[in-house]
Amino acid sequence: MTRWGRYLVRETAPLFAGGVVAIVLLLLLYFFLGVLADVLARGVSVSLLARYLLFKLPAAVAPGLPLALLFAALVTMTRFGQDGELKAALLLGLSPRRFVAPLVGLGLAVSAASLVNGELIVPWSEARAAEVEKDIMLVSPETVVRAGTFFTDSLGRNIFVGTVLPGGEFRDVTVITPGGSSGPREVITAESGSADPAAGVWRLAGLRLRVLRDARLTLDVRSEHATLPVRGLAAASSAPPDLVYLPLAGLIARLRSPDETEKAAEWTALHRKVAEPLAATSFAFFAAAVGLFTFRRGANLGFVAALLLTFVYYATWSVSKLLGAQGTVPAWAAGWAPVALYLVAGAALLLAQRRR
Repeated sequence: MTRWGRYLVRETAPLFAGGVVAIVLLLLLYFFLGVLADVLARGVSVSLLARYLLFKLPAAVAPGLPLALLFAALVTMTRFGQDGELKAALLLGLSPRRFVAPLVGLGLAVSAASLVNGELIVPWSEARAAEVEKDIMLVSPETVVRAGTFFTDSLGRNIFVGTVLPGGEFRDVTVITPGGSSGPREVITAESGSADPAAGVWRLAGLRLRVLRDARLTLDVRSEHATLPVRGLAAASSAPPDLVYLPLAGLIARLRSPDETEKAAEWTALHRKVAEPLAATSFAFFAAAVGLFTFRRGANLGFVAALLLTFVYYATWSVSKLLGAQGTVPAWAAGWAPVALYLVAGAALLLAQRRR
């Protein structure tokens, strides 16, 4: 790498590090808000919450690395133009390739780090984070119960407890499984119950189960004892995990499974697994092109514009992965479109400034 290339990378690196820290903190805050209701309701210890956020750190780093590079490279090229360094370098005979090559090299390094993180670290850490999240859901489940009020479990059932006694014992328990406009599908009543936090269940006694269809009673049975799972009480999230967090071998195994279900989500995740790390290289190329183009036009990109261009990727990425998982758009398009958008835009800007 030439002296100019080393200088360009050296100026970009601090902004890149700061961007990674900022984006990772924002994503960790998002993860924290996802479990906040259960943390408050269950009185979860700080150490357990810290373990959860620690294991979620690699998942936050995965999108943080490319986005931080995009922001850092845009701000660096903008500052070079504003301070006259870009003009001085071009007057000294440096070609646009001398600007593009170092940033693309940095982008390739970030892409490699993202690939390693996404394939080796994230699947392991997400599995550990899921285990800690289960521990959070099993901490003192009776603390979310308030006598005389309804709450909802992870299966969508409405649970009512008439009386809460010390030690996790209940009286007058009612469990209703909604059935839409036709009324409830199941109604379970129990005279008493007790919590078993270790197993994540309630032990009910004096049970009566009534099954209804179109508001008509079809089954009415009684039992002395029954077990009610209570994992995911209150505000527990029922969203499925992102398939891109699976290791490549596990994802391919799902694609090769003999079931007849549509695998749009799996194919989209497979394309994303490769495309999202390579976004860093595309971003570096785009940032160099934007810097050269705006300099030729005598315009300044500005800090706000750099933030906006960074947000555009996040917005297109969020929409495309959802449409791909639903099968609305082809999986390859959903996976590669956000990356290709910046690559094509960068090529168009370089061509435009060259003609100018």
